[in-house]
Amino acid sequence: MILLNSVVVVLNETIEAGILISVLLSISQRLALPQQWWRWGAVLGICGSLLYAQQLPTLSGWFDYGGQEVINSGLQLTVFALSTAVIYQVASHRQSALTLLLALAMGLAMVREGAEIVVFYLGVSAREEALAGLITSGFVGAAIGASIGALGYYGLVLMKGRYARWIQLALLALIADGMVLQASQLLIQIDWLPMTAMLWDSNSLLPENSPLGQLAYAIFGYESTPGAVEVALYGSAAVISCTAFALGKRAHAAASARGTA
Repeated sequence: MILLNSVVVVLNETIEAGILISVLLSISQRLALPQQWWRWGAVLGICGSLLYAQQLPTLSGWFDYGGQEVINSGLQLTVFALSTAVIYQVASHRQSALTLLLALAMGLAMVREGAEIVVFYLGVSAREEALAGLITSGFVGAAIGASIGALGYYGLVLMKGRYARWIQLALLALIADGMVLQASQLLIQIDWLPMTAMLWDSNSLLPENSPLGQLAYAIFGYESTPGAVEVALYGSAAVISCTAFALGKRAHAAASARGTA
């Protein structure tokens, strides 16, 4: 059972980070940006995950023992803010700070998901299960998650047409908005946000614990029984993402008009 849990935990966390990273990499590829940024993002993600996991017993005691939820939600909201800045930069055809934004978004997403994997392995390593078996099962989960991310990357890179860039940005916005929804769920758990009545139940259409439900959660934070606060925050995040895109397009149009004047 522990070996199966290892596959599931690593798979879920890898998918969540992998899908976002695949979109960021595809944007970088389409814009022909220098590729060094992802190395710095990976270093930040790996080192940050290990440090976060090591300090988790102390951090969890913060904020009246809601430290882990507060930090995780903070990471997700920060990734949302960085992704929104990426959307603005790409829409406005500016690249001044784009590689830095991409590296930070990738790194912090890896910290959020990678720390969960490290904590899981630290928790089960003291048990009687063979470490080699745990590592192997974790590798299986990571390989599946990475394959899904790779398919997403190549699908986006090979996409043709004038709207390919905007499709990438729309997918990035969808993922980033989902992180706001996930952050709101964490804050509701520790009573930092009020729990409101369920607005609907879509479990009959798409069960949350099904493979498709888990994939939907990874992509846009799917919640089958959302409350009013969660829906309101998700809607607000979508408005912010759309506004960033619109402002970026307006800035590009203004710059083009000045250039031709």
